[in-house]
Amino acid sequence: MNIELLIPIAFKNMLQSNNTNAIILAGDIGGTKANIQLSHYSAGSLQTIKESRYVTKNFNSFNDILTHFLEGQAQPDKICFSVAGPVIEGKVKFTNLSWQIDTVEISHHVGGRPVAILNDLESTAYGLAALKKEELNLLYSGSNETPGNIAILAAGTGLGEAGLFFDGNQYHPFATEGGHSDFAPRSSQDINMLTFLLERHEHVSWVRLLSGNGIFTIWEYLTLVEKKESPSWLLQQMENTDPAPIISKAALEGACPVCMETMEIFNRYLAMEAVNMILKLKATGGIYLAGGIAPKIFPLLNPATWKDVFTKSGRMSQLLKKVSVYVVLNEKAPMLGASYFACLNM
Repeated sequence: MNIELLIPIAFKNMLQSNNTNAIILAGDIGGTKANIQLSHYSAGSLQTIKESRYVTKNFNSFNDILTHFLEGQAQPDKICFSVAGPVIEGKVKFTNLSWQIDTVEISHHVGGRPVAILNDLESTAYGLAALKKEELNLLYSGSNETPGNIAILAAGTGLGEAGLFFDGNQYHPFATEGGHSDFAPRSSQDINMLTFLLERHEHVSWVRLLSGNGIFTIWEYLTLVEKKESPSWLLQQMENTDPAPIISKAALEGACPVCMETMEIFNRYLAMEAVNMILKLKATGGIYLAGGIAPKIFPLLNPATWKDVFTKSGRMSQLLKKVSVYVVLNEKAPMLGASYFACLNM
């Protein structure tokens, strides 16, 4: 069977894909979790053999996780991991962990097999190739989508950003660390938000607001600076647990006005940073919202807000109005990207 890609990613081994028969080890590795998958690739498709989720802080090294996962399993032929952080010369050092991932060490650990590691957003970009149409939701329809570069914006534990360069026929993914670029206020409320955050941080980047912690930060601003009241039941639920899901759930249910306002601001900030990405990458091919948050809060992503932000973005508003916005519903896109990269690019 031939592989039919929803988005034509430039895999160098695409023409030989139907002749490839291999055991693929792939994973999506973050500061708190590691999702590992062993698959059999044959005749253009992947069949899962084993899949496990690990809490990274419970292990002294990544090799310890691999040893546990591969016990009793067939040795992989190709290996690729998606990692949350900048990959430099085949290595990545995690912010929240004492260990790093190194392709040379991993290859030695698994008998000299070829190993690649990708930034998680670059891997997500490759993962777009594996998506089905029903795994995308259209959030905002551009007036005239033009083939061109694509941008990916992924809010979750952190904020990831990546691009796909369009060569006229295919798309070439590349990683960025744009989520750590400066937060840029537009309104007086945004300026007050920046002032609030500058009291806590020397540098205020977009990840401070467009992430799980960012949802809580926006709620804190509204309650501490603007003195918005929160119901007692919400405060009780937020004790000793991650507050972001509680805030977003209350907003989805329409049960808490300050939570609803929090998510309205989050939605507006997401649109504002999407504008920045579209303009910097000239992403006329569309922008895709990936990560763990957007699919869960899709009903709160008000398209009217996106239209307002796009049409009030200065001299390039006419270009922005042509760009469509999609939400990636499959949260395994980074894992899929790592698997497909191993199959078709190694």
